[in-house]
Amino acid sequence: MASVTFADLVEIYRATRFDGPDGGILTIANENMVSTLKAMEVDDVYNDAQIAIDGDAEPTVGAEVRISVGQPNASTMGLLVATFDDLFRSPRAFIAEPERYYVKDPGYAPGDQPVPDILLRYRAVLDVLPILKESASLFDDTQRQLAFLGKEKVLLPIQFTESDLRGDVVEKAERLTKLFTEELHIDEKRTILQTTLIEMVGSLRAETRFGFLIRNLERLADEVEKGYRLFISSFSYSKIRNDVETARLDFVGKIHKTIVDIQGQLLGIPVATIVVVSQLKKPVGCDVTFWTNLGVLVGAWVFVGMLAIAGLNQWKTLEVISNEIERQKARLNDDFASVANQFSDVFEDLDKRVRWHEGALIVIGIILGLGALATTIAFFMLTPSGSASCFAVWR
Repeated sequence: MASVTFADLVEIYRATRFDGPDGGILTIANENMVSTLKAMEVDDVYNDAQIAIDGDAEPTVGAEVRISVGQPNASTMGLLVATFDDLFRSPRAFIAEPERYYVKDPGYAPGDQPVPDILLRYRAVLDVLPILKESASLFDDTQRQLAFLGKEKVLLPIQFTESDLRGDVVEKAERLTKLFTEELHIDEKRTILQTTLIEMVGSLRAETRFGFLIRNLERLADEVEKGYRLFISSFSYSKIRNDVETARLDFVGKIHKTIVDIQGQLLGIPVATIVVVSQLKKPVGCDVTFWTNLGVLVGAWVFVGMLAIAGLNQWKTLEVISNEIERQKARLNDDFASVANQFSDVFEDLDKRVRWHEGALIVIGIILGLGALATTIAFFMLTPSGSASCFAVWR
C-alpha cells in the first residue's frame, strides 16, 4: 500500500479550486497525484487523509475531478484550515506554530516563500507568550488562559484574530522581549509586568483582553520600562555596596579555590623530589638499579603530566572567573553609572587576585618542568653508556 504524507495532501490542496468548505475542483497535474488519489481509496488511508473523488471518475493526469475534502487526522497528517484565523484558533497554536498545516486562503504551507506578514506577526506574539506565562500567577493549558493575581484577579484568555495582528507587531514584540533577556532583577521585572497588565486589561471583557494587549504592546513595553527605571532608582548606595561586597567575597572564594583544589597534588611535589633524590643510584649494567631508575623517571613524568592537566584545568577556571568579573563590572556601569566608579577598587583587587593565581600556576609549571628535566638529566648521567641494550629483552 502506497504511503501518503501530508506533503502529498498539500500538493492536492494547491491544485484544488475550493468552491466551498467541503471540496472543489481538482486538476490532476502529475502521476504522483494519481497515485495519492488511488491510495486514498483504501479505508485506513482515507480515514487519515479525508480526500475522495466524487462519483466514479477515474484519476488520470490532466483530468479535472470534483473531490470532497474533510479535515485530515491532525496527529498523523496535519491541519487544513480556511484562513489564518482558523489556524490561530486550532488547539495548540496558542503555544507554538503547528509543524504541518495548509491555509486555503492564501494557499500557504510551512516552508513557502515569502512568509506572509500575518504569520511573522503571529510568531512575534508566540515569542511574547513565554514572558507572560512566567509573569502570570497561573497558566491553565486546558482553558488556554493566564491568571494574574494582584489587587484583583485578572484572567487572560489567549485568543486573538488576524485583526489584532496589525501594524508593527514584530518590532513592538522584540522591544518587550528584549527587556527580559537580561536575568538581572528578572523577578522584579515580572512583577512590574503583572501589575501593568492588570491595570491595562482588568476593566475589559475577558475575551477581548489578549487582542487589546497585542494591539498595545508598545504601551506595555513603555510601562514596564518606566516601572523598572523607577525600581532601579529606588536602590540606595548602601544596598549597592552590600551587593558588590557579596559578589566580591563570592569571587574571592572561587579564585582561591583554584589553588585549594590541587593543593594535595602540590604538596606531593616535595615528596616526589625526595623520592627521586633518594631512589636514583648509579646502576651496574642492566641490574635492578637501572630498572628502578627508569621507573622513577617514568613516574616523575607521569606525575608532572597529571599535575599539568590539573593546572591547565584551573587556568581555564580562572579565565571563566575573570570573564564573569568583567561582565559584572559592565553590568554595574550600565545600571548604576553614577556610582560605578566608586567600586572600581573592588574589581581591580579581584583582577589582581586572578593574575596572582595565574602567576602561581605558571611558577608551579616551571618548577615541575625543571624538576622533570633535572630528573631526566640525572638519569642519563647515572646510566652508563650502552645501557640501551637493556631493552633488547623486549625485542
